[in-house]
Amino acid sequence: MSESVGEMLPYSLCGSGGSAESYYADVAAFTDEVMERMREEERTIEDFTRYIADQNLEPMDSAVYALEFLMIGVLWSVYGRRATAGSVYAGKLLSSLYRLRGGGAGAKSAVDRLKGIAGTTVLERSRRVESVINMKLFGRLIGWLRASGEFEQESKRLAVWLDFLNRKPANESTNKLLGAVRLASWFERRSKERLGCYTSGVNAYIKNNRQRLKWKEDRILCSRERVEYHLNMVGAEMMNRAFRSAFSAAKIKKVFLPVCMRHRSGEACKAVKEGMGYLCRSCSRDCQVNAVTAMAKAYDCQAVIIPHASTAFGHQRIRDGEVGIVGVACVLNLISGGYKARELGYQPQCVILHYSGCIQHWHRTGIETRMDADRLKEFLS
Repeated sequence: MSESVGEMLPYSLCGSGGSAESYYADVAAFTDEVMERMREEERTIEDFTRYIADQNLEPMDSAVYALEFLMIGVLWSVYGRRATAGSVYAGKLLSSLYRLRGGGAGAKSAVDRLKGIAGTTVLERSRRVESVINMKLFGRLIGWLRASGEFEQESKRLAVWLDFLNRKPANESTNKLLGAVRLASWFERRSKERLGCYTSGVNAYIKNNRQRLKWKEDRILCSRERVEYHLNMVGAEMMNRAFRSAFSAAKIKKVFLPVCMRHRSGEACKAVKEGMGYLCRSCSRDCQVNAVTAMAKAYDCQAVIIPHASTAFGHQRIRDGEVGIVGVACVLNLISGGYKARELGYQPQCVILHYSGCIQHWHRTGIETRMDADRLKEFLS
């Protein structure tokens, strides 16, 4: 990736030699530090684990619950002022309208236009003075996240936490929420020190694209803050660890590749459609999709090109644990993608794109993206 391209994009995992080796070592070490810090919240995580069992909800690794506790604080710190300023009724209306996106191309186009208008007006309103989080405002935050159309999976998980906390005495619930906010404050500062070298372009990207994103449906996605990138980086590492053994045990394994990795775009790419995605036909030696397809085949796996993250898993739940997937995606899709995969029965792992460059969201003309092949090989082998 050239230096000029790097200046136009929000994040890059590449070092001077174009390798992401240092990134994976850094994020693993920082994740260890986050987990150590989370020991202070061990009683809360254990209490939440018991609640999940009592409610007969699908259990997950305690590391995922720790991630969710951190997520509460981070998302409040970023969106709390907007959540408390917006209209509850408008938020409910917007979140209900987003369900119509699957009703065909015309419905999707109309809802996307509405999403762009809402993201530039209603959802952008912000209180001047920051409020102190409490249970009522935590509920407002979840409503705002749903209304944004960008946090479907995260808002589902936080709604479980809302119910858990609602069963506690008011002062205990508030103290737990305040603990999440304090943890997020530490995380924002420390993650910038440990991972900030990979996200140095975020603020400039937002500033340079503010006018372009006005009225666009991806305004909120493309304007997300550095701490959210860091949360997804650490979250992906935590999820990879949590789901690793189940992924390894899965009988069938697939690799999901984003369309932006293709060396040839449009009709020049000879990939053929199969199901929700496309299969590579090796039309270019220079295409990393071609190389990954060959690698996957060597490990008795199938590589599938996915046109858009929203179509990656389809909509039908599969038999739980039967299929393990390695999803290759840009940073801001990592946590939501992991949750979506588990919701539909897949056992996920993820490899992060070195940088984001798709024409749909991140780059005016689109650029070919890359990933770390050695990282993928670790999972498949």
